[in-house]
Amino acid sequence: MTPISPEATSSSDGQSPTSSQPYSADSSRRQSINSGLSASTSSAHSTSTTKSNRSFASLMNPKSWTKKRSSSPVKMARLEAKYGRYVKPPQHASNKDSGATSKKNIASGATAVIRLVKNPSTGVILAVKEFKKRGRQEDKRDYRKRMNNEYCISKIASGHVNIVETLDLVLDERERWCTVMEYCAGGDVFNLLAQRTINITTMDRHCLFKQLLTGLEHLHKLGIAHRDIKPENLVLTSRGTLKIADFGVADVVQNDYQTETQLCYKWCGSEPFWSPEVWALCSELSPYDGRALDVWSAAITFFCIRFGRLPFSNAFYNNNGRPIAVPRGAKQGSPAAVSAQAADGGDRDYGIYCKQRQTIGPLNCEVWKMLEPNQPDTGHILSEEERTCLAGMLDPNPKTRWTIKQALESTWIEGVEMCHDGDLPNGWRHHHCVPTLNLSHSK
Repeated sequence: MTPISPEATSSSDGQSPTSSQPYSADSSRRQSINSGLSASTSSAHSTSTTKSNRSFASLMNPKSWTKKRSSSPVKMARLEAKYGRYVKPPQHASNKDSGATSKKNIASGATAVIRLVKNPSTGVILAVKEFKKRGRQEDKRDYRKRMNNEYCISKIASGHVNIVETLDLVLDERERWCTVMEYCAGGDVFNLLAQRTINITTMDRHCLFKQLLTGLEHLHKLGIAHRDIKPENLVLTSRGTLKIADFGVADVVQNDYQTETQLCYKWCGSEPFWSPEVWALCSELSPYDGRALDVWSAAITFFCIRFGRLPFSNAFYNNNGRPIAVPRGAKQGSPAAVSAQAADGGDRDYGIYCKQRQTIGPLNCEVWKMLEPNQPDTGHILSEEERTCLAGMLDPNPKTRWTIKQALESTWIEGVEMCHDGDLPNGWRHHHCVPTLNLSHSK
């Protein structure tokens, strides 16, 4: 049992995997969604549209990305003119816990900071993801593709109650590219659980999990794998609607023009939420199913929501707790190499879980006896219906692992009552939200 902490769930960011450092690969064999950036590709695909009338081709064909810029700057409305000036976050917000680096932003990462703008006429507050300037070692075209990919995927995913709404991609007055999004004033799920652990009922926690699954179902139907599901990337409205955010490492695994699901070729995200097959990747050319990774990560996230801790720190365990030979062909720094060389062999609890699945059955593993805060040990805390669903989602084999659709159709999840922005049909309400906020026109 591993207590959840910001350090334990930090995202990979260009470093080799270790037990203490986040990392990601620098390259991928599979051509990503940015192949649609070229004018020839977008024109060839222009006849097809998605069910939501948001085709990838139409979104990924802005002239500013497909035509070489002239020496004079393109005249376009800037951030302040369209959406208002930057404003300081409200004092109630626990911004430091979200990675804020100053009083001016609500969160900060390796590639961007999140700030707020307020329209002086309407009072509407929006979130702005301000991308940091291109690094010296990053190619200008790669920088633009990375930024545009994230915007296009998040724009395609918009239009669902459990997905953060992405509105625009604009330049601010300092020539920085910014993605404009709805502002969810309730913070993220990680901070909610840290602040309100005892006050949130089991029904409330299950409602959050069902909302997560509903959002993931929407993404997977669109052919999108998020690849970094964790409590920090799940934000809340002030009344408790959960929304999936941060599509920085999301990948398109099936679009309108593909009949088969494409595999992913880049390890990314946060190590405690990696599925076993990600830890087996030998190089950036090693494929895996991005949607199967989302299923595993969602189940790990359930343990954070329900119990406030991780079931295991990493999903690998070798040779009874000792290092093993690095697999043939594994690149130095790859997940396969790092997991093989782990001094402790990996996570013992994960090793026990895998062994018990084979010996006493998936529903009888010790992991299901994880205790809720301040509760005595009464045997299996989780019901048989809950264990059946979670055991399917935490199947070490990605080929037999449950899909999000199967999880939503399980007896347990079908019976979970999901609120609508906190309100229940019987007049009661859930309380998986922050205290009442005084924010004009924010969600």
